[in-house]
Amino acid sequence: MLARTLAVSAVALLALAGCTSEASTPAPVPTTTQSAAPSETILNPELAPQVVSAVTADYATTEGVRLADAIQALIDPAIVLDTGEQSQTVPADDDISSYFGILRVITVDPANDPIVLAQTLNAVLSQSGWSVSQTTNESGIYLSTLVAGPAEAPWVLFIEGNASVAGEASVSFTLGSPDITA
Repeated sequence: MLARTLAVSAVALLALAGCTSEASTPAPVPTTTQSAAPSETILNPELAPQVVSAVTADYATTEGVRLADAIQALIDPAIVLDTGEQSQTVPADDDISSYFGILRVITVDPANDPIVLAQTLNAVLSQSGWSVSQTTNESGIYLSTLVAGPAEAPWVLFIEGNASVAGEASVSFTLGSPDITA
């Protein structure tokens, strides 16, 4: 799980920065916290991953795209200037199992604060079946790591609100599926 979390984080950072692995900066290792007892009322059930007994590549892809669409739907389309996406099923190797990952970068009208947007996504998701394991807010960049689903097969989500460049604003998220087991 930790290896996959780090791999998803590294892929997200590389894709966002547009660099190669040789020039990348090591990603901070997210800490995991125990989630509180599930709330009896989930704010938005569409944001909670569907639980299955065996994670297949088809399930991971379909559910990953569904979740990404549901997360993006929280952002008012009237403020979206552009959306970029990269997705792939990452093959297994000696250190990690195969999983599906999707990155969406949403450029928004700079009149909107991307940090507030990312914090709002974080707040809605945390009331919709996701547990926040880490957040940072430094130098005009807000980062949050969330997990959802069963502990033995969690979905991992990284959210970023970036206001570090004057006149530009973006919100991005990277979603990693549980390990593909079937």
